[in-house]
Formats: sequence, structure tokens, C-alpha cells
Amino acid sequence: MLISGMQLRHSLTPRYFAGVFNKRKPTKKDLDHYDVVIIGCNLGGVLSRQLDKVSHGKYKTMVVLDQNINQITPIRQIYEQQKTAKTDFLLNAKLSLNMYTAHSDQVGSQTILPEENAIILRNGRRISYGQLVVAMGQQVNYDAIKGFEEAWQDFDSPVFTNLDHPSWRSSNHNIHQMALQFQSCGEVESYNFLLSQRIWEWQTANGRQSPIKRLTIIQPNERFVQYNDAGDQFFKEEIKRRNINVEYGLKLVEVNKQQNTAIFEDIKTGSRQTRPFNHLYAVAPTKPHDQLVKAGLTTSKGLLDVNIKTLQHNKYKNIFGLGDVNDVPTTNCFWAGFHQLHVVRNNIERNIAGKSLNAEYDGYSKVPILLGQNTLTFLCHKYNNENAWHNLYFSNGGFLAALRYYNWCKNFKKAFIDIYLEKNWGPPYYKIKKSFKLPEGESNDHGFLAKLLPGKKESH
Repeated sequence: MLISGMQLRHSLTPRYFAGVFNKRKPTKKDLDHYDVVIIGCNLGGVLSRQLDKVSHGKYKTMVVLDQNINQITPIRQIYEQQKTAKTDFLLNAKLSLNMYTAHSDQVGSQTILPEENAIILRNGRRISYGQLVVAMGQQVNYDAIKGFEEAWQDFDSPVFTNLDHPSWRSSNHNIHQMALQFQSCGEVESYNFLLSQRIWEWQTANGRQSPIKRLTIIQPNERFVQYNDAGDQFFKEEIKRRNINVEYGLKLVEVNKQQNTAIFEDIKTGSRQTRPFNHLYAVAPTKPHDQLVKAGLTTSKGLLDVNIKTLQHNKYKNIFGLGDVNDVPTTNCFWAGFHQLHVVRNNIERNIAGKSLNAEYDGYSKVPILLGQNTLTFLCHKYNNENAWHNLYFSNGGFLAALRYYNWCKNFKKAFIDIYLEKNWGPPYYKIKKSFKLPEGESNDHGFLAKLLPGKKESH
């Protein structure tokens, strides 16, 4: 397991001494029933911390996790540039859990029984729940591309993707600079072709790259950004301005690592064509989580069927979704999931108390776009194609875009660990917990002002 000194110092030591200097004891791992069960330990782990904090330890919470690391996707491209260490990109999954939260010791969930309010782990253990949060993310499916797994696993093969292969050692850094893209998990967040073009341009100018080269983007869809017109238009105009070749309507179906060839299938006609490549980069394809499908929890897309505002399941009212697993009309990314987290935390508490759900997610999504080796902008939008006020600011790649890039490289990794360790509440307010307007006539029973001034309603 990868773990840095900072992770060890801030995570394992407090957990080890839980209950020694504090009368409160950790929640037992062997209970048959928990008030809240969370499947997933990235945003799900952060949710467990925050839920424990706001409830003052009122709920017995179990986090089900099946892996020991979390890949921090927003800094993937910075990691590929070797601007951050691998131990900053790959974090110990348990880092997000506080000392009181029970976890499944890397035994994942196998079956969800929503009619019985229970889940079954892969070792056969049955756990019942009061509230269930599904925060499983999307499931990668490299089997959909014949030969890809074999080529990707080979450290000397020029086939890359937006994840590190699990078999690689911690010292391995298979950094790539070329891009060939198709739509799947990681829309926008994993688009590295603008960065790759700038690197090629610099290398050519300095005699390190042949001027006879071609960067091609293979895109199965007609759009680069599904839910934001401004973002989609930006990519298309920038690609045209930089003279990057794009071919639409093709999907990657097979890779031959011995011959360095790839087979693409025409989306409309089904015809196939074989092409040679020097470097191939593909975004991870995905498939539905089988246990969600079998439990009847998904939409036709294979994603969790939730109310797009409250994030409560449309059929089972004690189930909530968090992150990329949700079928919501916005750009999936880490920060979109984090803005959902506040909604889920608030609505779980109210659901347990039998109150109406007053927190609503507005579809806010914020994705970094690397324009070059030292410039950055953000795609920021909400539901219904609404641009956030800072959408694509400084996208011309000037001085302010460089300042944004510098701040992202220097401060983001610490900011993320601070969120993991509950040093702040995360965006949008960080030091202040995000709260939501109460229904008319309802008072706040937990706020500071409510305790200081009984009978007074805390403002939001």
C-alpha cells in the first residue's frame, strides 16, 4: 500500500489511539445493524467524517471499502507532468475515515437488498442499514477493448490511460504526452490533448520532436462536453485554432500491442478500420455496477436513479447517491461530487429525523482544463446549461491562467488532505459548514444561535 509520511502522521496515529485519551469509543466493526452504511471510501469517507461531526457521534456508521488507495483524479494531469509526487496522487483510502467510524477492512459489497434494508459483503456477511449512501463512482471496463489491458499493463508499451495499472510499483511513473481520446469515464477531467499539443509544440521548436507528426483525437460523440454548450464550443474552437485533427463517430474496440495497431468501429455503420499508432491514450470506458442493476437501483444508463436535486433514490427513500455513480445531467468530476456531499449530509440527517428534505443540488461542476505546460482554466457550470460566473475565465492562456496553474500545483494537494482530515468543510465555504434554508415555520435545533437564544431561528 502506498502511503506518505504526512498520511501516516495524520491518519493512522489518531486511529491507533482512538479511545485512549477520549471516553468515546470507536464504533464496532462487527455490528449487524448500522444507522448509516456508506459504500465507497473517497467522497464516501469524507461524508462519514462530516456526518459524524455534525451529529456529534449520534449515528453508528459503517463505510464499506474494497481498495486501499484513492486516486485523486483532479491532479492526474499534474502528476503526469511530474509536478507532484505519486503519494500525493494516490492516497491511503482510510485517510478519509475518522477514528470512530467502522469500516469493512477492504471487503467490498457484493449484493444490495433494498427491500430488506441490507447489504451482503463479499465474504458473505450481512449488514442491515437505516440509511444507505451509494458512493461507488463509475466502474472501469477495459474488457470492452480487446487487448487493451495487456498493452496497458506492459510498462514498455506506448498505450496509456487516465489511471495507473494496479500491478505497477510505487516507483513506476508511466508518464505520457500524446493523446487519443474517446468519451467515457473522465469527460473533461481527463482531457489532456491541449496540454499534449503544447508539449509537442515546445519539443518541436527545441529539436526534440520531429516536425512530421500528427496528433489525432478520436471522439465517438459530436460533443466534447455533454451538458455545457460554452465548454463544448471552447474545446472545438481551441482544437481548430491549434490545428489538431479530430475524427468523430468512431470508438476504440481493439488494441494490438505487438503491432502497435488499433481497431476503430464506426458508431453508425458498424464498419471497422485498423490504424497504426506511435502512442495511444484512451480514457477508461465504464460499465454499470452489477449489484446496482440487480437490485433495481439504476436508470437505463446503468447509473443510480436519484432525484437530481435531493439526490435521494426515486424509489427507495432511505437510499442516497453521491458522486459519479449518480445519473444527473451535469459534468461528472470530483468537485461536482463534493458539492453533492453537503446535500447528502444534510438530507440524511433530516430523513432520519422524519423531516422534509430541504437541501438541493444545483448541478454545480468545476473541472480543471490544462491549456499548456503552465496554464489552466476551469469549466464551471450548473444544471440546464447554466454557466457559473467564473466559467472558462482566463482561458486565453495568459498571465492569470499561469497564476491559476501555479496555485493548483502548489496548494491543491494540501487542500485535499486538509479536507480528508476534516480541517475544513471543503468548497464552497471551507471554514464554514454549508447550510440550507429551512422550510417556513421550522426552527434550527442544532445551530449555535438556537442554543444561545432559545426560540430564535438561526439565519441561513
